[in-house]
Amino acid sequence: MGSSPALPRSTNPAALLAHLAAVLTSPDWFLNPSLPRLPALLAPSLPESLPVPLPVRLAAAAARAAAPSRHLLAVALPVVLRLHSLSPPPLRPLFDRPFASLLAHLSRFALAPLALRLFAHMHRHAPPAPTAPTYNAVIRSLCRRADLARALRYLSLMVRSGWRPDAYTFNSLIVGYCRTNQVDVARDLFDKMPLRGFAQDVVSYATLIEGLCEAGRIDEAVELFGEMDQPDMHMYAALVKGLCNAERGEEGLLMLRRMKELGWRPSTRAYAAVVDFRCRERKAKEAEEMLQEMFEKGLAPCVVTCTAVINAYCKEGRMSDALRVLELMKLRGCKPNVWTYNALVQGFCNEGKVHKAMTLLNKMRACGVNPDAVTYNLLIRGQCIDGHIESAFRLLRLMEGDGLIADQYTYNALINALCKDGRTDQACSLFDSLETRGIKPNAVTFNSLINGLCKSGKADIAWKFLEKMVSAGCTPDTYTYSSFIEHLCKMKGSQEGLSFIGEMLQKDVKPSTVNYTIVIHKLLKERNYGLVARTWGEMVSSGCNPDVVTYTTSMRAYCIEGRLNEAENVLMEMSKNGVTVDTMAYNTLMDGHASIGQTDHAVSILKQMTSVASVPNQFTYFILLRHLVRMRLVEDVLPLTPAGVWKAIELTDVFGLFDVMKKNEFLPNSGTYSSILEGFSEDGRTEEATSLVSLMKEDSISLNEDIYTALVTCFCKSKRYLDAWVLVCSMIQHGFIPQLMSYQHLLSGLICEGQTDKAKEIFMNSRWKDYSPDEIVWKVIIDGLIKKGHSDISREMIIMLERMNCRPSHQTYAMLTEELPDRE
Repeated sequence: MGSSPALPRSTNPAALLAHLAAVLTSPDWFLNPSLPRLPALLAPSLPESLPVPLPVRLAAAAARAAAPSRHLLAVALPVVLRLHSLSPPPLRPLFDRPFASLLAHLSRFALAPLALRLFAHMHRHAPPAPTAPTYNAVIRSLCRRADLARALRYLSLMVRSGWRPDAYTFNSLIVGYCRTNQVDVARDLFDKMPLRGFAQDVVSYATLIEGLCEAGRIDEAVELFGEMDQPDMHMYAALVKGLCNAERGEEGLLMLRRMKELGWRPSTRAYAAVVDFRCRERKAKEAEEMLQEMFEKGLAPCVVTCTAVINAYCKEGRMSDALRVLELMKLRGCKPNVWTYNALVQGFCNEGKVHKAMTLLNKMRACGVNPDAVTYNLLIRGQCIDGHIESAFRLLRLMEGDGLIADQYTYNALINALCKDGRTDQACSLFDSLETRGIKPNAVTFNSLINGLCKSGKADIAWKFLEKMVSAGCTPDTYTYSSFIEHLCKMKGSQEGLSFIGEMLQKDVKPSTVNYTIVIHKLLKERNYGLVARTWGEMVSSGCNPDVVTYTTSMRAYCIEGRLNEAENVLMEMSKNGVTVDTMAYNTLMDGHASIGQTDHAVSILKQMTSVASVPNQFTYFILLRHLVRMRLVEDVLPLTPAGVWKAIELTDVFGLFDVMKKNEFLPNSGTYSSILEGFSEDGRTEEATSLVSLMKEDSISLNEDIYTALVTCFCKSKRYLDAWVLVCSMIQHGFIPQLMSYQHLLSGLICEGQTDKAKEIFMNSRWKDYSPDEIVWKVIIDGLIKKGHSDISREMIIMLERMNCRPSHQTYAMLTEELPDRE
């Protein structure tokens, strides 16, 4: 005889249930010395004084221990069934209560397969035989899973077995009909309950109200709610959720407040609905306040609710707030899932902070959450937008190393990036490899290639891809045709573009606003204003309303001719027609006024754009500074390229701009300084940059992350690497994470200047744990040091990383092996 399983040291219910299951496999299970102690360990609240035989007591304890968890119920059920089968016949009727308890819990969690298993066991091994509550529990669990057909079969069996359906049965069927989108049948059943002798209770009302809400019939739900003299909190919760889902959140909030006034604690479901509504409204702060209220009231928001708040903050660009909510949910015991981290990854990528998004890969793994294909796709797209295409391909290798399969989205991002970078040959090669990878190209794939090829002057190859697109079953759309129209207008003039639109109409393909705008832009350049008016009219009559690009194109033409009143009228027409005026439109009008010396008017437009939450960019300030340079220099010596203009801009021009801004009651802010510093940094003009920083401090404007990054770039370009390092240290002290490209420029520059020891010292003292180890190797070591011939130092730095417990992945080690030259 083998030794009996020892009682586990842990009092964890799962471990205790597993121990009991192991004991029951032994022929002399009843002799195991741990059995008498198990009931108290499994269910301390179970009364010990009741004279119940041990097998029944064990079954009752197992059922009670499993109650809070779906997983534990799945573990407990076979244990309880085994206890019943092993018990002598006189004891078996006593299992009615453990069975009833289990069924109630299984029904609550809608675990129909387990409920059916228990029912089948009772049916075959009675006593206890199924009773009306048994049938009701099974019917309820099936209805909650929308398995109405099977629920009706068990109802028929219930009646044939001599049990009469009751109000509980009717309420279950109402659930079933609502969840199978048969709300009218559910309403009819509800109305017939009094005729069958059953009172319509709060459960009946709450169930039907929820069904009506889910069907979008909110007004009927509100009317039904009004019929109740004393609606309970479940009815309120159902209506709050329904109103919020129907975008009637303010009414839902009133219901929630009413619940509080009545002295009830609103349920998690009611709060979650309001939080979700606030998030959809882009009111993340209000959503977080509701989340905090839930925590304060002892409720436990689920991961979906917490993630909704994080996602709302990410969409508003408030990443520090999003991270704060992440820490809050972890502190409160709500474990983030992959969707939580994906929301943060997308948020950082949208902000252009891909290095921060990359750090989440290791952080999520440390929390037991594995990145999925969506995580990698977001990061790959982020690296592509940031211009780091090689790093995007390296991420693809990491993705495949994690056993994830790249999809259309992955390859579309890579092909699009290659095309935008002018690397169309590589893009075509990657496209050709899709078939062997099992990826079917879609319209986005073909459109990226066609657009890239047309822009690279390879329209003949683009036409071949159009044929491939059609043969692959992808219908060309207006975006596809835009690439050809733009190419034709550029190479052959507007008439060719108009002819192409005519061909589209003949093929019953409706041109879009974008198609028309391309031609209008070319016609305006050709000063063919009569045809512009005719084409514009044709566009509008075909149902294509002009968009912000169309209006801006028209505005630019007026500005070039000095017809600024007409340009102003275009701006007014945009606002009148509900078209959002963007930064490019404001810049165009500002440029028009600045070009004829109306600096004050141009600055007033700058003031106007900030008042409507349109963010000025570097080109906005470039326009104004270019005008001031023109006033200072002779016209014919002014450089025409933006880079040339930035070389010509002096501090006196910047101070002159600030004076004009202050005169118009618009003070320079951090965005102003950041835009100008970025311009100076590209040319390594450290003296001007330092002077501007001093002026910022005088104006009590703090340096932000973008300004620090621009300054580090500026000092590296002027080879003042030690000053750049001081800035990096200051940046870290102020809570910012420097970009890895800053480290690449700094370390590579120091080594090239012969200051290898200083570079090693900086590398050793850097906070690499704030970054993804893989990205450190890619951007600092491979793209920086190895590609500049510093292989030996690169090897030393890899060892330093390992000593700091900052190890890259196996895939990145393989990349290093490929990049490092063999030692002789």
